[in-house]
Amino acid sequence: MHRLSSNATLFLKIFLPVFWTTIMLGTTMVAWFAEESKFGGLPLSSFRWATLFTLVMGVALFAVLFWPLKRVESDGEKVYVSNYFRTAFYYWERDVQAYHEYRFLLLKIAVIELNGVGSFGRKLRFVPSNKLVSKFREEFPGVLPEK
Repeated sequence: MHRLSSNATLFLKIFLPVFWTTIMLGTTMVAWFAEESKFGGLPLSSFRWATLFTLVMGVALFAVLFWPLKRVESDGEKVYVSNYFRTAFYYWERDVQAYHEYRFLLLKIAVIELNGVGSFGRKLRFVPSNKLVSKFREEFPGVLPEK
């Protein structure tokens, strides 16, 4: 079994959103429930709304960018896709329509498009590891298209 996704997937999908949301939620609660006298009598209305806006936008950003990321492994015949809670497998030849890689900000994102809708949707996104994908291409030529 060859893993194709990077170790950064777990960090981006689980750890970063959980820790950032916890810290921002705590900051927002302090801003909204603390008395202004605790902050030297400064008016807190702008700070309160800014923290709430930052919290909501951050959670929305994580939901759109990082939550769809999956862990991907393959044995050459099938591709195994996991969201760290459940796993599904698809046959490369029968179920997979296309494989694409592209850059988004500082990340390289790979997309596996299925012929039909799978248990995680039609497009499966993951952060590929260059070294692991290259090794997989060497061992199983023709399964993944070249860049």
